Amino acid sequence: MSKTLRWIISSIGAIIIIGLLATMYINYTVKNKVENFLATQLPSNISQSYKRMNLDVLRGTITIFEPSVVFQNKKDNQQHTFITLDKIIIEEVSYWDYLFNEEIHIEDIKLKSPVITYYKDRLITSTDTVRKAPIRLYKPVIVDELSIDNTTLKIIDATKDSIFMYAENLTIEIDDILVTSETLKRRLPLEFSEYEAETDSVFLKVSPYENVSVGDLKLKDKKLAIQKINLRTKYSRQQLSNILSVERDHFDIDFNSLTASEIDFGFKNNRLFVNVPQILFEDPKAVIYRNKLLADDPKIKPLYSKMLRDLNFDLTVDEIEIKNGAITYTERVKADNSGGTINFSNLFASIYNASNTYPSGTKTQIDIKAEFMENTPFNVNWEFDVTNTADQFLFKAEIGSLAAAELNKFTQPNLKVKLEGMTNKTYFTISGDNNTSMIDMRMNYDDFKVSILGDNGRDKKGFVSAIANLFIKKDSDNEENSFREGSGNATRNKTKSFFNYLWLNTESGLKATLTGGSNSTKETSASRSEKRKARRATRARS
Repeated sequence: MSKTLRWIISSIGAIIIIGLLATMYINYTVKNKVENFLATQLPSNISQSYKRMNLDVLRGTITIFEPSVVFQNKKDNQQHTFITLDKIIIEEVSYWDYLFNEEIHIEDIKLKSPVITYYKDRLITSTDTVRKAPIRLYKPVIVDELSIDNTTLKIIDATKDSIFMYAENLTIEIDDILVTSETLKRRLPLEFSEYEAETDSVFLKVSPYENVSVGDLKLKDKKLAIQKINLRTKYSRQQLSNILSVERDHFDIDFNSLTASEIDFGFKNNRLFVNVPQILFEDPKAVIYRNKLLADDPKIKPLYSKMLRDLNFDLTVDEIEIKNGAITYTERVKADNSGGTINFSNLFASIYNASNTYPSGTKTQIDIKAEFMENTPFNVNWEFDVTNTADQFLFKAEIGSLAAAELNKFTQPNLKVKLEGMTNKTYFTISGDNNTSMIDMRMNYDDFKVSILGDNGRDKKGFVSAIANLFIKKDSDNEENSFREGSGNATRNKTKSFFNYLWLNTESGLKATLTGGSNSTKETSASRSEKRKARRATRARS
């Protein structure tokens, strides 16, 4: 073997040995740095452990097997969050960027099968006015892609009844992540570009009495799609009545789907904002029951304008669409029956400017079209200004032809009142605020009669019914385009809902219109003209 060949072989061997030694050294050094960071740089209220760690220097890949992390309060050391994983894979760590560009650049981080358990009642939130970074970060961290696969999330509220939220098969992907010492001081401690999330099962306890379950959920490219949403009271009607001390609605609500587009969220001046240009609910079906035999709930019920105004975050929703909805509402007032029912079907609604961020003067508008009691057209236009602290509103409704007998499904069991006749067209406008309101009503109706029933809800009280009908104008002058008009007012009971307020106004308007009170006898010009012609004809004949 020539000296030149021996030299070449020796040189190659030396390079391989040096390369292996360098690799071993780098592997040892980098691994030590990672282990040292995990051991010394995490805050004192975060503890971690893992089974083992592998480092592939040539590929720039770090794999941590069976890691676990526990978070605890700084004040009392109470542990509140537990995280375990199958493994963490950190791929394509750029040593060049680390050495020469003063940044930690990672191509991909994979979190495999994390199980996250959070006890929400144990957490003690910080009251510091200045937010501090949870860890010391000397170089910015850039991650091209973070993926969290097959996650199980459990949020537990031990002060009430265990599971507050549960999700499984949850997958999340976030792109172009940037973490710096400055972002760590923010409420959202990182910056990112695209994100997506997907799961096939979510459970959420929204109150001690109601739960929400969700089927498939997908969030991608700022678009949200959810299938099969159910809001249900977890007790039967009778069970709920047995455990309540004050009245409360019993819910059974299903949404076939919910979609939203161009979702944006984040924090501005440490205040959460949520912007959604459009939300669509398809095929919602609601069955609601209230047992009025229970005591009234004395809590103040704010109007919707105040509820939006007082949200603790900034909400901007330009438009909400509801398609093909249905509502069945049953109210039990008398102990001797199961209650009276009204319903709305084929319901379509558009809600504009549901927000607490628009300037003063911008109205939240609600337009509703539905069929009332199966086949009566029912249209509503409702508006209010969220910034108006008096909570002024305008509510207009138009109701088509309705057989009075249809209302007996509600009035007979609840009010012991049986109605006869036909309302051909009804219009009313309610203008009011949080305290008082006024209603103007116009009705065209025929042969309207009232029967006051006995305690059994069947037998007619003839004398009382006759007296009641003395005060009711039987029809609106038998003219197709003739309307009886009436005005009334109402004072709001603030311990009851907005819909109770609507009923008080409607009741006041009906009394004025049907009884022909001093403020309810205005006739249309067409009706007055016809009467003048009839009087002139009578005089001519005589």
